[in-house]
Amino acid sequence: MKNKRFIPKLKRRCKCGCGEITSPGCKWVYGHQARNKNNSNYKHGLKNHKLYSVWHNMKTRCYNPKTTYYQDYGDRDIKVYIRWRLSFKSFYNWAIAHGWEEGLQIDREDNDGNYHPNNCRFVTCQVNNSNKRQYKNNSSGHKGVTFHKASNKYQARCCINRKQKYLGVFNTSKEASKAIKDYMGESI
Repeated sequence: MKNKRFIPKLKRRCKCGCGEITSPGCKWVYGHQARNKNNSNYKHGLKNHKLYSVWHNMKTRCYNPKTTYYQDYGDRDIKVYIRWRLSFKSFYNWAIAHGWEEGLQIDREDNDGNYHPNNCRFVTCQVNNSNKRQYKNNSSGHKGVTFHKASNKYQARCCINRKQKYLGVFNTSKEASKAIKDYMGESI
């Protein structure tokens, strides 16, 4: 009888949904359940973290045409940084290192830019609300400033905690815009 040689089964590496790779033969990455190409189900361990919903909603706004806000993000061709899109862990690590705290919101400094480490920051609700793009019908050229025909002056308004704050009327749009910036600087 021929001497059969024992050939061990090949142990493969698995990739977690966060992007972490296990060592050969190991099924687990600390705090995660590993997955391979055939098994897309995995337990991440951070799914209940508040940043997970920030990450999920960011991707949904940009890539799911069935969502309410897709027209403001995906239709405007706003994308999510590829490493963040593919890996929650990558986004999580960046967020923790760049000042995320509970109660802060993700904000794109350039509203026409993508969700990218160079364009994103964590800010209060007030700052986030002041960093909105201009409405299409805005003829003043400034956010929060509208022309009031009856008085022939410019009105200034801003949004604080989802409530409109009326700041008054001004002779020029620049004065009204300055009033908004001054007020937002005080309330932050």
